[in-house]
Amino acid sequence: MMQSRCASTSPVGRLRLVALVVGLLSSAAACERSSSSAPATVPTLAELDADGDVKALGKRLMAITPGTHRLDRQSPDPTKVIIGVHGHGSEGYEWIYPLERLGETKAQIHFHRWDYEQCPGPMAATLDTSVDSLLKAQPSIESLQIVAHSYGGVVAGLVAADYDGRVPLTVDIVASPLAGIPQLNARCDYDGPKPPAEGVTLRQWRIRQELDGAFRDMDPDPQLVDLPGEVTELPESYRGHRLGHNWAISWVADRIGGDDPPP
Repeated sequence: MMQSRCASTSPVGRLRLVALVVGLLSSAAACERSSSSAPATVPTLAELDADGDVKALGKRLMAITPGTHRLDRQSPDPTKVIIGVHGHGSEGYEWIYPLERLGETKAQIHFHRWDYEQCPGPMAATLDTSVDSLLKAQPSIESLQIVAHSYGGVVAGLVAADYDGRVPLTVDIVASPLAGIPQLNARCDYDGPKPPAEGVTLRQWRIRQELDGAFRDMDPDPQLVDLPGEVTELPESYRGHRLGHNWAISWVADRIGGDDPPP
């Protein structure tokens, strides 16, 4: 049932934010990470069943190698592509329902697995390279959409600023500290996002600060940036739950799918 798909993350959100800072300040940990095991098989969208054990499915999703991986198996290839970009410390479970829901739009569904211990600049370059490779491999692609959560939204914002208009691009940034936080700004020389490139549609989906365990005690709210494009403040509840940091992705996925998310 829906209650098992995403968990409330007030204390967890704060811990993940601390983990972000620690990770960014520890470049040795970022550079020396390696895996002696064989790469995990990329799960298909059909295997990521949100009625199953989302915790286990999330671990499987996050065990795949870095890069942009296609999850759907549609044929012929849809001409629209949606790429999900996770945040710092993601356990993957918060993406299971959103990926399933986005799959109902009949677009190609991809998931971008990236090294969240690194600074946003090089990680944005990596995502942009993945996008370029995807578009070269599939010249029939007509439009691209990136749905990025939390720290992933910082990365996606940089991609939006430098995008060269290969195909129309929509960037949905969900519950993201786009303004940065002091440690991130200092360690990574990050001074906030730039306006999106011409032809890019940028949409911010802001969670209510007092409901977000990651941002609640920050002053000012790191989601607040002045950029062109739509800004939507998410409601207080979703499907009977407080709409916290991770639930935000499900709410946005419902909206992208054409539904009015239930309270």
